[in-house]
Amino acid sequence: MAVNRLNTEIPQEVITQVSEKFKEIKELLAPYTENLSTEEKRSLAKMSDKTLAFVSKVVEYTNLNPKFIPAVMKKEDLQHDFRAHQSLTPLSFTCEQLAGILKDTLMIAGHEAYKLALLYYGSIKLAAKAGDTEAKTIFDNLSKRFPKGKSAKETSKDGDNRINDLQLKPE
Repeated sequence: MAVNRLNTEIPQEVITQVSEKFKEIKELLAPYTENLSTEEKRSLAKMSDKTLAFVSKVVEYTNLNPKFIPAVMKKEDLQHDFRAHQSLTPLSFTCEQLAGILKDTLMIAGHEAYKLALLYYGSIKLAAKAGDTEAKTIFDNLSKRFPKGKSAKETSKDGDNRINDLQLKPE
C-alpha cells in the first residue's frame, strides 16, 4: 500500500481563523507597505548583508558627524527608512518560513492526491477494459485528462505522468 504522509484534514474553522488573521495583518501593515511593479523591482538597489552593514554604519556616522550630510539628503529620511527595514525584516523572515512550509505541504498534499487519483484511474481503466459499462463511462470522463496522441515525454513536461509511467514505491 502507498505511504500517505499527509493523512490529516485541516478543520475549516482553522482555515477561516488563519485567513482572518492574514487579512488583519495585511490591514495593519497596509499604511506602511508598498507594492512595486516588476520593472521597479528590477531597477531598485537591493539591501544585502554587506549593504546592511554599510547602511548601518552610515546611519551611525550621520549621528556622529552630521556636518558631512549633503544638502539634498535628510538625515531623518535615512533613519526612518533604516528603522522600517530593520523592523520589517523579522516579519519578512517569518512570512518566508511560513510560505515555505505551506508550499511544501501543498506539494505533498497535491502529490499524494494525484498519486491516489492515478491509482483509482488505473483501476477504472482495467475494469473498463474488462467490459464493465459503469467503469467505461467513468474512464471516458477521466481519460480526457490524458489526450490521445500526446507523448509521455510531452505529458511529463507538464509535470504529470500517465498512469503507466507512475512508479508507486513505499516512501
